Amino acid sequence: MEKMYPGIKDAMYQVSCEETVKNIEEFRTELPPPRSSLIEHVLLCIKVRISGRPGVTLFDPGYHVSQPITVMEDGMAPQSETIMGSSTREEIVRTYQYRYLPGSSTVIAWTSREERPGKPDVVTHNRIHPRKPFLSCVDVVERRNLVYGFKSLLGRDAKGQLKWGLYFPVRECSKASITFFHPTSDKPCHRKVPMSCFLQEDNNEDGLEETLEAVAVGIGRSARSLRRSLRVLAKLLCDVKFVQEMLSLDEEINKLIC
Repeated sequence: MEKMYPGIKDAMYQVSCEETVKNIEEFRTELPPPRSSLIEHVLLCIKVRISGRPGVTLFDPGYHVSQPITVMEDGMAPQSETIMGSSTREEIVRTYQYRYLPGSSTVIAWTSREERPGKPDVVTHNRIHPRKPFLSCVDVVERRNLVYGFKSLLGRDAKGQLKWGLYFPVRECSKASITFFHPTSDKPCHRKVPMSCFLQEDNNEDGLEETLEAVAVGIGRSARSLRRSLRVLAKLLCDVKFVQEMLSLDEEINKLIC
């Protein structure tokens, strides 16, 4: 892009975002409340001005959004309309909307809506701070996510759609399961297996090796390398005291920011 639009690289900067905001009123100011926010997500941002009208263009590959997001302060064109989010399951519809808060040029409201058949919609409110750079990704994001109770490893296609990956909630190995997903000729395939399967080095229960190979291709790994990592993971989750301490710390952090 730098060759086509000279200077665009230097115009980009990182902006912080607070996800799943419960106390919305506290996030109406330029600076988020320091005692109740994590600011653990980051987006790329470019300031724009169209016919004197200010706004920003956001890029969020971390949420598998494959297109630029334009947010104008006045909410007029070329303001992005509802954007389709990516999901690992076909039956889940996820949409995102982005708007500046009324009367504000410093806070963008990002509303996420998730629709599941037969269930009420789940709406999540997030706040993006386009005038404040994201300063400390290692101190905040990396340390927070080390003890986060849900882990995933994901692969996307050229359009940013989730196609391959694995995910699991952190539990003791004997109680933990891991879900793999990958495309097939007709529809996505999801497979859930016990984490304990990987304690045995050559376990190929019900074609497990074929599943690992299909997922590994999409995440840029070899099946052998992926199996080796999962074996280390399974052994780590056998440490009951470690798992309990990790989940306890995750819970305490959640209490702190509620």
